[in-house]
Amino acid sequence: MALDGSLVLILHTHLPYVLRHGAWPHGSDWLCEAAAECYIPLLTMAEELIDEGITPGITLSISPVVAEQLDDDEFPEIFNAWLLARIESAESDLKEFEKKSEDRHLVPIADYWADWFRSRYRNFNERYGRDICGAFRRLADEGAIALQTCGATHGYFPLLGRDSSINAQLAVARTSHQRRFGRPARGVWMPECAYRPRGFWVPAVENVTAPPTVREGVDELLAAHSFDYTIVDSHLTQGGKPLGLYAGRFESVRRLLEGEEQYLPLDSARSVHDIYKISSTGEPGQGMPAIFTRDAATTLQVWSGSYGYPGDPEYLEFHKRHHNSGHRYWRVTGMTVDLGGKEDYHFERVENRVKEQAEHFVGLVERRMREYRERTGRPGTLSAPFDTELFGHWWFEGPRFLGEVIRRVHASATIAMRTAPDELDAKDPNVVISIPEGSWGEGGMHKVWLNEETAWTWPHIYEVEADVERLLEDADPRSSVQQRVLRQLLREQLLLQASDWQFLITTKSAADYAEERFREHHENAVLLAGMLERLLGGVPMSLGDRRDLERLETQNRLFPELDPDAWRTAPTIAAS
Repeated sequence: MALDGSLVLILHTHLPYVLRHGAWPHGSDWLCEAAAECYIPLLTMAEELIDEGITPGITLSISPVVAEQLDDDEFPEIFNAWLLARIESAESDLKEFEKKSEDRHLVPIADYWADWFRSRYRNFNERYGRDICGAFRRLADEGAIALQTCGATHGYFPLLGRDSSINAQLAVARTSHQRRFGRPARGVWMPECAYRPRGFWVPAVENVTAPPTVREGVDELLAAHSFDYTIVDSHLTQGGKPLGLYAGRFESVRRLLEGEEQYLPLDSARSVHDIYKISSTGEPGQGMPAIFTRDAATTLQVWSGSYGYPGDPEYLEFHKRHHNSGHRYWRVTGMTVDLGGKEDYHFERVENRVKEQAEHFVGLVERRMREYRERTGRPGTLSAPFDTELFGHWWFEGPRFLGEVIRRVHASATIAMRTAPDELDAKDPNVVISIPEGSWGEGGMHKVWLNEETAWTWPHIYEVEADVERLLEDADPRSSVQQRVLRQLLREQLLLQASDWQFLITTKSAADYAEERFREHHENAVLLAGMLERLLGGVPMSLGDRRDLERLETQNRLFPELDPDAWRTAPTIAAS
């Protein structure tokens, strides 16, 4: 029987740069949680499938800033200390629960957590040799998964003020990925799936004025860096009301968009189950990237806590934690049940639910692909992109769900599991379309990252962009000290541009931390720009400047191979 289509599962792995910037409640604990709850379980799930003779076939997008942190010399000790503390706190809970008759019902769950974190500790140190990126690379080298990259620090492309910034985000990402994983990344995740076509551009904030310029489309910049494909949301390809991604998780995002509905006027004949080449002009050109389009109707079942599988009453409740240890002992119970009414979590009950929901999801994919083939006469592509952190962090049972989905696709007679590069090669698309500006955030545009609470950040980003472009031209390539200062300035600019800061401010999930970090990187960039200005003016570096430079090189030491040429690009085209 001919296949009706393929499932292309793309997991986007990203967190902001948090090493040496605090621990709890915001900081390196985030990275440790993701490594324990998401990355190691995904590795283990993939290896279990391989042992069963099943190729996992997922496409893993790893943002360079995450990979830099996982490979940082300090990370293994930080992570091991965190794991040991989690084991100790679970054991302490266990002893406490055993003493109190009213808490004795929680003993099995505390024991479960102690064993679970011991397993993470053993896997990290023994099975994966304290090298998570190396473990993913081995899976990719074996053809079990595909790896792709992202903007270097997750800069939000449509709102960045200069194409040199987007070029740098892409060039640094490409270099970092190849150095770490041994081969070029064919695919790139546009941060927040945010795209802007070629056209007139002016700053989107009221207190910044600049003459309109014609900017290259993000598609043109992707092509210039030899990326073969990227991912967009369904409303960009097909038209219609964007479903968004975060409103179900963050009340502040829901309020931000109350009463708003946005429809994008596109040709509804375009299918989210086709792969297209995109061009800002709609005309064929050299090296145009292809797009995989999120099938929003199907993937809603997976990422939505309100409508989808993560809201199952038997699953682990994310928000309620024990006041002493921070461990979670309760289940969802019901979406309308407040935290005080949550009932005990029973880990033995979830296996059947996971299998039933995996069966349901694969049935949806099979039906969607069957309908597509019946309508078009050709096999389709169902693209399912998600944040990796959904699986294990937000939804504890998520990695097991993925494993069961892959098993069922492997057993299916009508659909196949394919990585994005394999599907692209199999389909070899030749239809060229243009798509509008947008993202996968609420409202389909930029509101999560540009609103009344975040507008103040963008003038600072534009200020540093202007300083960087000027100083790139003036810095003496023969002066080692000037180049040291310049490279650290570029690192601070990349960190300043991370979309995480606006996201955390908007969602209220860590607004104070995000504001502090944003201001810190802006101050660092201003400090370094002034330092470089003095050097260019012939003033020798002072002892204070040297200490500041060494401090920042130690604290924010990502991208050791950073090349200032990544920023040097053709000037924007002046508008007539």
